[in-house]
Amino acid sequence: MILAKVQYNAAKYYTYAEILELLKQWESAFPTLAKAYPIGQTYEKRDIYVMELTNQATGPADDKPAYYIDGNFHAGEVTGSAVALYTISYLLENYGQDERVTSLLDNKTFYIVPRVSIDGAEMYLHTPYIPRSSTRLYPFLEDQDGLHAEDINGDGFITQMRVVDPHGDWKVSDKDPRLMVRRAPDDFGGTYYRIYIEGRIKNFDGIEVKPVRSRWGLDINRNSPANWVAEAKQPGAGPYPLSEPETRAVANFFVSKKNIAGAMSYHTSGGVHLRPMCTKSDDKMPRGDREYYKAIWERGTEYTGYPQTGVFDGFTADKSRPMRGIFMDWVYEHRGILCWSTELWNVAAQAGVEKTDFLSQRRKSPKEQEEDALKLLQWNDKELNGEGFVPWTPFTHPDLGPVEIGGWKTKFVRQNPPEKFLEAECHNNAMFTVVHALSLPQIGIRKAKVECLQPGFYRVSAGIVNQGYLPTSASEMAKSINVTKPVEASISGAGIAIPAGKEKLELGHMSGRSERRVEWLVQAQPGTRAVITAYAERAGKAQVEVVLE
Repeated sequence: MILAKVQYNAAKYYTYAEILELLKQWESAFPTLAKAYPIGQTYEKRDIYVMELTNQATGPADDKPAYYIDGNFHAGEVTGSAVALYTISYLLENYGQDERVTSLLDNKTFYIVPRVSIDGAEMYLHTPYIPRSSTRLYPFLEDQDGLHAEDINGDGFITQMRVVDPHGDWKVSDKDPRLMVRRAPDDFGGTYYRIYIEGRIKNFDGIEVKPVRSRWGLDINRNSPANWVAEAKQPGAGPYPLSEPETRAVANFFVSKKNIAGAMSYHTSGGVHLRPMCTKSDDKMPRGDREYYKAIWERGTEYTGYPQTGVFDGFTADKSRPMRGIFMDWVYEHRGILCWSTELWNVAAQAGVEKTDFLSQRRKSPKEQEEDALKLLQWNDKELNGEGFVPWTPFTHPDLGPVEIGGWKTKFVRQNPPEKFLEAECHNNAMFTVVHALSLPQIGIRKAKVECLQPGFYRVSAGIVNQGYLPTSASEMAKSINVTKPVEASISGAGIAIPAGKEKLELGHMSGRSERRVEWLVQAQPGTRAVITAYAERAGKAQVEVVLE
């Protein structure tokens, strides 16, 4: 149970101003554990904040292995921000109360960016629009001819329009009048419809209703350097890698924090823990990393119940058009860090829709799709009192004439959970990241020993141990691309000399829960104090003082 030290509500979607206020409250309430600071600005010049969490009394944040979390790379996926905020609250409020949380903040660092696409999320939360990421107009500065999404009836939602047309592809289900189903190949003589997004048509020719691309066509989760391709092959990619201030700020921060050893980037929806790679099959990933991912997922899924899959193998229908420029792939392929991209919230699962895998779901028959849609409507009636679906209502469209407007309130039913379901979603996924964070490499020193060989000469030895499950490199990929420095052990102190050998020893990378012995021949006066230091960029720093006697 989260304590009430800060005015935080786990069942609420927060605006940017409210997030800033929360971060200030947490800093004030937990001055030795929490520090918030900007890492860059958005297109509209809003500061992007990170919350740094660690027990400052046990050492600087940069000297500890770190776990990175972000939410809202996509503007409408505000559940990601909610989980990020919940994680901050959970860690702070349970420090000193929960053994695992206390150990995490004493020995590790969290960097949590609650919201990346701040401008787009503000539009999402305050208007009917659903931008993808940034509010920058792209790739066109003016609306193109065709159908643009708009709330034309002024009810606060952008739903759908159905228009009677004898040649239409849709008809009303005979099982529920709210449900539209595909017209069968031999359907004849009934009432049929065209279905469009609710909106206005620019330069309508009186015949063709042509859906066009959103005004806000950027997808900043296609703007990272890994496997990036230009707009023609990857819509939303931007003019060049890291062209957008949001992605550039996150990447610069990520590279500057050499202690980051694990990561999570939250999205919606679907209820699945996605992992790299997006452009290659699993057999191209180092075997050790596949095993690390599997072990973390198997433990973490005890909380979420989500399946896991590599994006290319299990989430990409058309293997000739894989997703490129993905942040998660950049983190793994370029930085060598195990990164998840969790798709939060699965409304279909809530409604009892069975899903064997994400590709077969897309290939269901029309009858199966109708049965699934009926379950969703039944769930809406039971859990939301029917309020998640706008009934079809006649409206005179300025371009099309008589239409009916209705359909799902997408934002907080299908894309994000209704608030009554939000806290459970936040808690379960925060626990998943706790599992990953506890598995990070952690350097330690034990069995430090001093032997007097003869007056003034000593053999100093110790065991350097990686206490974590993951290797000190954080992954096999990191070792293959040589992106992080290996373990070093050194001895220092006023008045000591190393007559043979080196003061600093290079130990290479250490596998999880392994140990190596180090020793030095030291010359010093009896009673001299020496400090043994072990350090790895992604496994932290440990020190032990010994007395030479």
